[in-house]
Amino acid sequence: MPKTIISDTSCFINLTNIQELGLLQKIYGEVVTTNEVVTEYGDLYPIGCK
Repeated sequence: MPKTIISDTSCFINLTNIQELGLLQKIYGEVVTTNEVVTEYGDLYPIGCK
């Protein structure tokens, strides 16, 4: 599994739509994103994100 992935907001939105956002944390442990992605996603912090 890669240690770093780079994604835009669509990853969070698509996983939220299928109620599987927690998969990112289960697979990678820690999920770090940018303030811009958090703002676009519309939630303070998607599950497990810093």
